[in-house]
Amino acid sequence: MPAIYDRIEEDLIAQERTLWTTLTSADPAPELAERLCHPESILLFPKKDIITVDQLEEAFSQPFHRFDEYDLQDVRVIVIDLMAGTITYRIRASRGGKQYLATGSSTWGQGSDGEWRLISHQETLQ
Repeated sequence: MPAIYDRIEEDLIAQERTLWTTLTSADPAPELAERLCHPESILLFPKKDIITVDQLEEAFSQPFHRFDEYDLQDVRVIVIDLMAGTITYRIRASRGGKQYLATGSSTWGQGSDGEWRLISHQETLQ
């Protein structure tokens, strides 16, 4: 694999961890809308409707705190090209002693400004 692909893989893993840190914050909507998401992003969570960027405030209305802790396991990155990639993984998370086990997948695209933006995110319960 070319060295540039290694850097892209590292960037995408870092972005996904930033996404999860944001999702577990008290108010993720502003960070998602302003910094992480492409204007046409979609987010798919178990037992929820499809969430678009213009629905973030409503979907993540306070108080919102999905998990106390999380761990991404079996992380795999597919570099689609120099400006796009998909990351898949297993999620092990908990909140208040309840376990959350799922698989996750996100597709990221790099804009002309060089920043990675979330195109789509999906979680599937195991």
